[in-house]
Amino acid sequence: MKKLLLLVATLLVCCACAKEKTFAEKLSELGYTQEDIALIEGLSEEHQQLFSETYEEDLLSFVKEDQFREENLEKYLSFEGLLERKLMMRLVNENILNKENSGKLFILYSKDRFIERNETLYLKYLDQYDDLDEMMEMVNSLRYKELYTDIEPTDMSKGDLILVNKYHALAADYYPKDLVDVDPSLGRGQLTEKTYDAYLKLYEDAKKQGYSLYIVSSFRSYDYQDGLYNKYLRSDPKEVVDTYSARPGHSEHQTGMAIDVSVPGVSLDDFGKTDAAKWLNENCSHYGFIIRYPSEKIDITGYIEEPWHIRYLGIETAEDVVRHHMTYDEYYACFVE
Repeated sequence: MKKLLLLVATLLVCCACAKEKTFAEKLSELGYTQEDIALIEGLSEEHQQLFSETYEEDLLSFVKEDQFREENLEKYLSFEGLLERKLMMRLVNENILNKENSGKLFILYSKDRFIERNETLYLKYLDQYDDLDEMMEMVNSLRYKELYTDIEPTDMSKGDLILVNKYHALAADYYPKDLVDVDPSLGRGQLTEKTYDAYLKLYEDAKKQGYSLYIVSSFRSYDYQDGLYNKYLRSDPKEVVDTYSARPGHSEHQTGMAIDVSVPGVSLDDFGKTDAAKWLNENCSHYGFIIRYPSEKIDITGYIEEPWHIRYLGIETAEDVVRHHMTYDEYYACFVE
């Protein structure tokens, strides 16, 4: 009798051992929670098997993302580590990220000139440019728009860093509050006090190097610029005048922080050929100025090269603009706006 009972007990144990564990039980033994198991069981059988051998924490984290789409799982895995995960998954879901452009997108999103609000435009023009920096500068500086379109008022809250260009305009009645007269021996006109103080330091150091700079043009009111612009229109068509003269409200000279300089006996047109111009280009940022319209950025600024036109921004900002190799139009969009 005892032998019979022992045999029955052994058979029952063997039957229990022979009973196959459910998939959920296997997952539980691997360390998955009930919530994890519910997500995994919602996948296709093929993808369920990816979790059947070991605890796949990284793989599970994809499934837990709100924007997870099972049909894109293989793509997520192939692009893992290329971009921040949520961004990568979104670009995959929107059919933007692919093998052909993955390298370009990695560079795009890592640029310090990347502005989130411009993402749609970057992606729109991505395939039209080989040079990403060129494309981003075009977008950031608004040059994808026709000049003098969608004009916005200059944001006066930016102080010395206000932006005045062909998309941002000063009011007709705007006058800087702190204009001071330029010493007649140094040139003509008025400048804001900060600008003039900075220029005096620049002037003195230039003089030590043998360059006698002279202020040809400084502050110009809206009405003065209006008269000047219309005078040019009597000689040249508007599309030509717009390359060398600002329309009223769009001139940096109205800020009182822009100066046209030359040396005695040299016209503005010839100033760029002088050693003084070279010194100014290499050193003006140390005094808080930038060359506002450089030769290599004509397509961005909309103006011909003006090696004589300097704009006061303060030393820290001016040197940062130079360090980033940006026009102020783009720098403003990236770091000031």
